[in-house]
Formats: sequence, C-alpha cells, structure tokens
Amino acid sequence: MHGTKKPLMFWFKAMWWFTTRKSGVNAINLKDLLGLGSYQTAWLWLHKLRRCTIRQGREQLSGDVEVDEFVIGGQQPGKRGRGANGKTIVVAAVEKEEKRLGRIRMQVVPDYSGDTLKQMVMTNVSYGSTVMTDGWKGYSFLDENSYAQVKIVASKTADKQSVLPGVHLGASLVKRLIIGTFQGRFDPKHLQSYLDEYVFRFNRRRSLNIGKKFMRIAEQVTASTKTTYKQIKAGTPPFSLLSN
Repeated sequence: MHGTKKPLMFWFKAMWWFTTRKSGVNAINLKDLLGLGSYQTAWLWLHKLRRCTIRQGREQLSGDVEVDEFVIGGQQPGKRGRGANGKTIVVAAVEKEEKRLGRIRMQVVPDYSGDTLKQMVMTNVSYGSTVMTDGWKGYSFLDENSYAQVKIVASKTADKQSVLPGVHLGASLVKRLIIGTFQGRFDPKHLQSYLDEYVFRFNRRRSLNIGKKFMRIAEQVTASTKTTYKQIKAGTPPFSLLSN
C-alpha cells in the first residue's frame, strides 16, 4: 500500500475478496469489483497480496507427510512423466491426519534431483516425521537423515487410489484453480505466487469465521516490506522458500 493513490478502503475491499472467495479472484474480476481504470493496477495489487500469503518462519509439517511432484503446463508432445519437457515442476507435501488432510506446502522447483528434493523436504517437513513417497531414487536422502520413509510404488500396489492420494488431490485442485480462475494462462515465473495463494486458502479451509482469513492477510500485509512493480514483473520472490 506504500505510496498508493487509491483510498485505503479499496485495499481492504481487495483483501476481503481475495481471502473470502472460494476460488480466489483474478485481475479482471478485481478491476470490475473496485471500478479500477486499469487492468495492470488490479494485476499488481493481487500479486502484492499473494506475496503476503506466506509467513517466513512458519511451522513445518509433521507426523505422516506425503511428498510427490507434479507438473503444470500446456500439452506438449514427447515423453510423459518426470522426463516431460515444457512444463513447470511443483513439489507438494501434504500432512495426513488419519483420513483427512492437514496442512500443505507447494514449491516450484527446477528439477527432480535429490539435492532439490532434499532441500524442499528439509525446509518444509520437521525431523522425525514419516515421509511417504513413490519409488523415485531422488528421495534416497531420507534414509540418511532423521526421517522415516515409506515407499508406495504404484506398479506394486493393487489399489492405485491409495498411492499418495493427498498430493494427487492437491495437484488436481490447483490445476482446476488455474483453469477456472485464470483460464489456464500463467507465466511460469509467477506460478509460485498462485501456489502460495492456494496454500494460504487451503490451510485455512476449516476456519469457521471467514473474517479470520481477512484478518490474517491484513496482519501480514502490514508486516510486509515495500515491493516494486519491477520486482513483481520479474517474478522475484519475497524470500526463498527453499532455505531455512
């Protein structure tokens, strides 16, 4: 809100719609809702709010945690799976609370290497947790650290629906959000911001008072630092999600 030329009430209205709409709000929606004259202004405001959805130093996931990767992007010819080209790789970690899902984390990563996966897990999952993965060799580091690993390999499991269902549900919901709210269009350098918004909303889905989500984003906005249009356009993150 630093140096804003619009009434502060506009910002609070934007925060309300941003946090209380089940599927979020896109720049065209916000422009119409606030009567803004510029699409770019609405786009910039939303990206500023997305940068405030993740609290640095947040608590790590714990207990039983599913971890797997998925990709987001348009249809591309050629190899499928981990070797596919032209798609953005996302690693997801999902807490399991018996038959329900707990909190989640989602991170855009450059590759499927063990070093990348190790950094993501160690940043987001507390030591002593049980990490459930598929058979990908990139997770071999779990045997050398303070985690218990459970491998669930699809080719060796009769019930395919039981293979990391939490991650698969999260991936499906994110893809539905991208298609529904953003018409399937996104710049890969901004995908992390959309994931952060989704994680913020998902982790507060059980809140009985929607006003608490508004209160949380308002708190985090007031505690944030100034962000320029140049930083947002370049996709510069507010801080690294892959380091403690």
